[in-house]
Amino acid sequence: MPSEHQRRFSLDKVEIDPAIKNRIMSADGDEHVGDWDGEHIEDLVKELDRIEERVDASYSNLPHHQNIPEDLRDKVEKDYPIWACDRHGKCLVGENSDTIETVETIRAHYEKEYGGVDQFLEKLRIQREQFEAELRAKNK
Repeated sequence: MPSEHQRRFSLDKVEIDPAIKNRIMSADGDEHVGDWDGEHIEDLVKELDRIEERVDASYSNLPHHQNIPEDLRDKVEKDYPIWACDRHGKCLVGENSDTIETVETIRAHYEKEYGGVDQFLEKLRIQREQFEAELRAKNK
């Protein structure tokens, strides 16, 4: 690991202060407005309620994104929407980020609606291919 005054390269391991990982920032990203340790989703809800009394929090960049299971990230988390998950599999979800559901409940929704998360993702892939084909056909 380079010392404080040596050049650092992109592949060098970086130690990040754990407190920084807990930060909740304002919607404009300029102000540290609260903290959440990723342990219990109910604590995040309380912290967001406290913050919203005085400022808008950035829901698009809540801490501990890595707690969202890999299969529920990206397209699924935008579709459902999933704002954050704790280490115990409870997630803050919904258009208004006002509901707590378990990871199992979210997966069950995709199982019931599409036959599973993978089938939902495949449906999106097919729709995108069809859309792109239509665009190419219009541009000819």
